[in-house]
Amino acid sequence: MATPNMPSSAQDIINNFLSGGYASQAQANPFRVNVDPFRPPVDTPDDTPDNDPCPEGYVYDPVIKSCVPIDEVGTGDSSDDQSPEVDPNKALFDRMKKDPSTIFGASNILDDYLIDDPNGNILLKFDPSVNQPKLPLAMLGDMIFGGGARRQENFTKGMQSFMDQGYGQYQGDGTYQVFNPQQYFDTVQGNQLQSYGYGSQPNITVGQAVDSVMNPQPQDGSKSSGSPIAEDMSGGLLGRSPLTSVDSQGNRTRNDTAYKAAVARNIERNKANFNNSKFKEGVGFMGGR
Repeated sequence: MATPNMPSSAQDIINNFLSGGYASQAQANPFRVNVDPFRPPVDTPDDTPDNDPCPEGYVYDPVIKSCVPIDEVGTGDSSDDQSPEVDPNKALFDRMKKDPSTIFGASNILDDYLIDDPNGNILLKFDPSVNQPKLPLAMLGDMIFGGGARRQENFTKGMQSFMDQGYGQYQGDGTYQVFNPQQYFDTVQGNQLQSYGYGSQPNITVGQAVDSVMNPQPQDGSKSSGSPIAEDMSGGLLGRSPLTSVDSQGNRTRNDTAYKAAVARNIERNKANFNNSKFKEGVGFMGGR
């Protein structure tokens, strides 16, 4: 049903529009919320003065509103987000302590597995309870990283490093022996070296080479006084003893047994690392070193 004044056809609508019956101007949207058009934020000026008030070598810090030396810019500790500086030397040392492929790292791993021996030998045997965490969270982390199997692998690798260098041997039944200085010297003193001298000379043994280093003979007929005993920086590793001892008066005495073993280790290591066994008495290794 049509309402009053309502056009009945499209032609009526057109006629009504042409006669001015409809407003020709757009009406405001009653649902529109009046807002200001977007205006980008205006950059606020910084606190740096127009004219740099700082002398040469200084720069203006707008935070503290003062001049600071240029070399201090960015090195302050005012921010809590700064990460601590990593010491590369300490990081390397920490890795070495845990590396079973080196004697230093292997020693730090193996010395937790020492067992008693009535004969005074240095014996080791793996024990799964050694270094096993006690707290639940630590036990979970230990399991994630291999647990007892990882510790046994490190023990085995560490002991293999010692045996590869001739520093120990397998005793059987899971027990290993690490040689003390005298035991190590006894195992290598008969090893042969190629004598390096004038003409044809018979080979010498490691023991003879060690003796020539510890008790050098003068090469020109003069009396040899030998080298002074330096401060001892050895010891601390399995199967090793300090090279010197100091009495109450401060006099330093050489430990000949430890010295012999240390010199023999150097000779054997030089043979292995440089594939060179040419040794001249009173001089040392010749070539390839």
